[in-house]
Amino acid sequence: MKTTTCTILAAVSMATLIAIPETASAQLGLRNMIPGAQTSSAAATNPDAFLAETIETTKFMMIAAAVLAKAADTDGDRDALRAEVAAIQGISDIGELNAKRESFTENTDAAALNYQDASATQAKYDAASAEQQQLLLSAAYNFALAMARNTQLTSQASGLVQSMMGNPMLLGRVGSIRTAGSLLALQAKAAHSMGGPLRTLMSRGGVQPPADAHAAEPKPVVL
Repeated sequence: MKTTTCTILAAVSMATLIAIPETASAQLGLRNMIPGAQTSSAAATNPDAFLAETIETTKFMMIAAAVLAKAADTDGDRDALRAEVAAIQGISDIGELNAKRESFTENTDAAALNYQDASATQAKYDAASAEQQQLLLSAAYNFALAMARNTQLTSQASGLVQSMMGNPMLLGRVGSIRTAGSLLALQAKAAHSMGGPLRTLMSRGGVQPPADAHAAEPKPVVL
């Protein structure tokens, strides 16, 4: 009885943590931007698949945020950005990725501030070099693509929790799933401030979102 009670309490706790209101994705407009946003069906029932997809999408959103916040002309700044991107790319553990949440929030806040004014953003984009323009467009595209996938991951989380309720063997994965849910919530929060900048940059550069976010690949970020 004690084991069953603990299992149910853990599942309810995860369900509460992972549940993210749809207002975040609605404000970003991703349901219209990327109507085919979806992840693999395996993520809905397999903790390993869920974690792998959450790690993948979180990494290219974090990289996109860093680029949007820190893309610069000087070699020193660019070298620092390269090092930050390489560090994120090398992560394969959800706990290590979670350790980057503070820098992700700082980058998102900086990017939102940099591009909060549509007219100024358009002027900044027009004045940038072709290389910088491509870098900004790739980052904006990847951020939107990641948020679209994460929206679907969030909806799959409740089903995953339900499947874990009756399997005590999966209790050891509770901490990792909890961390993944927290990262998904953090990224949903970021969507509130990044919706306008993403739309402005992508529209200015003539970049169209993919019809199917799961089948699409993130654009290369060349630094």
